[in-house]
Amino acid sequence: MGFNLNDYEPVAARLNRWLENRYGGYLASTNDHPRVITQMVSEPGADICVMRAELWLGEMLIATGYAEEVRGAGNVNRTSHVENAETSAVGRALANAGMAGSDVNKRPSREEMSKVQRMTTGTDKRLPDVTITQPSGVASEKQINFAKSMLKSGKHPIPANLDSMTKAEATALIDALKAGTYVPPVNDEEPF
Repeated sequence: MGFNLNDYEPVAARLNRWLENRYGGYLASTNDHPRVITQMVSEPGADICVMRAELWLGEMLIATGYAEEVRGAGNVNRTSHVENAETSAVGRALANAGMAGSDVNKRPSREEMSKVQRMTTGTDKRLPDVTITQPSGVASEKQINFAKSMLKSGKHPIPANLDSMTKAEATALIDALKAGTYVPPVNDEEPF
C-alpha cells in the first residue's frame, strides 16, 4: 500500500473544528452558528447509498460533499453502509470548505483512505468479493416483474422500455396502474 492511514485526519477531528467555529482563522460571531445538514440522495434501502452533506454558517452555504458506500463492502458496511456514507460525505464537505487538515496534500479523510484500502484487491482476505448486481437508479427486478404482472392483468401491452426503466420511471408506472390512470403509449409504427 502506498500510504499510511495515520497520515490522514479523521472526519471527527475536522467536524470538531467546524462545530467549535475554528476554520480558516475565522472565529464566527454568535449569529453564524455552524451547522451540518445531510441528505440521502439514493433510494432508501438500496444496496448503494449516496449521501450529500452541506456545511452552513448562519444562512450561508459554505460547502457540500458527496459520498457513496456499498452494502456489504467491508466489515462496517455489512451493518452500517448508510452511516458510513454520511460520515464520508461530511468529510468531503469539510475538505471542500478548506478543513482538510494541516497538509493540503492529505485532502481525503482517514475514512476515505480506509475505503481505498478496503477496495484494493487482496488487502483483506476476510472481505467477500462484492458484486454490484444492480446499478444505482435502475428499476429492480421486483419492480419490473410487478409492473409486468399489473400490465398483463389490465390487458395492457408491455412497454418496450420496461426492462431498462429507472426506479423512478417504474414507480411512476406502477403508481399509474394502481390509480387506474395509466395510458399506454401510442405506437405509430407499422407492424412488420
